[in-house]
Amino acid sequence: MGPFATAIQDWARSFRLSILWYNLALEDLRDRYRRTVLGLTWIIFSFALFVGVKVLVFGQLAAVSAAEFGLFVTLGFGLWTYINAMVMDACTAYIHSRPWILGTSTPYPVFLLQAVLRNWMIFSLILVVMAASLYWKPTPWTPAMLWAIPGLAVYLLSSLWLAAILAPLCARYRDFYHAVQTGMRLIFFATPILWMPASSGKLALIARLNPISHFVAVVRDPLMYNRVPVDSWMLVLAVNAVGLVAAALIYTGTRRRIPHWV
Repeated sequence: MGPFATAIQDWARSFRLSILWYNLALEDLRDRYRRTVLGLTWIIFSFALFVGVKVLVFGQLAAVSAAEFGLFVTLGFGLWTYINAMVMDACTAYIHSRPWILGTSTPYPVFLLQAVLRNWMIFSLILVVMAASLYWKPTPWTPAMLWAIPGLAVYLLSSLWLAAILAPLCARYRDFYHAVQTGMRLIFFATPILWMPASSGKLALIARLNPISHFVAVVRDPLMYNRVPVDSWMLVLAVNAVGLVAAALIYTGTRRRIPHWV
């Protein structure tokens, strides 16, 4: 059996082991909030409080109403929270699963799926706050808002290939994790979350050149403005196509070396 066929077999086996990666993801959350009074409610509380402070501080500088800016920040920061957390967890997916990798014959995609599911469990609670914030939506509710659903589906697909790329790279080159962490902090300020891009000028150019801006737009624009950002969708689909190919090549080429790297 060739390496590519073996890689496909790994992924097929991993999807069949859904109970395993579900319980691993659930146990991660239990460990994180063990013996706390609020438990998982801390996710909603901390996110809502963080957004409230940001709106209070940066809302003074916005040229739109407080309600519109608040919704803009809530949706944008909610999406960014998932993207940032997924990127960082993708980097450490293999490293944190070292005992399993060295002590069992579990296929490696199980640990990637564990990281993805864990972040979606957290994101589902943040989505509650995002949904509640739509009460202040500045435009009428229309069917165009449903375009946010395929946008979220793209997030799920992106998470899979992102984990398949970053997990082995960070396991092999430990400095890469810190480089990614630093890069994400810088990208946050280049993403229209705390500032609203104009139709022209430097901020508009920054938003257009930042791929994460487009990932945010495919979900936020339909929800806020009943608008389908075609240009953003084209870029997001192109990034996913390249990412899937890169993930297939990297996973196939690195799977035998993972136990030596972790």
